[in-house]
Amino acid sequence: MADLEFRDVHKSFGAVRALGGVSFAVREGETHACVGENGAGKSTLLKIVASILRADRGEILWRGAPLRVGSPHD
Repeated sequence: MADLEFRDVHKSFGAVRALGGVSFAVREGETHACVGENGAGKSTLLKIVASILRADRGEILWRGAPLRVGSPHD
């Protein structure tokens, strides 16, 4: 089972699509990097993980359960 899993996650800002159907899984002990050109959606992806932004659609799971979106201070 993945510790963190994104399933078909989308995020737009008006007419600008920042993330279009992102899916990936991260397991304990793995190392991953988020790389890309300016405007590729790296910061948006990390802000969704940190609950600073909400995805427009898709699923984000933490250890098999939906990731609770709350305040960044939680």
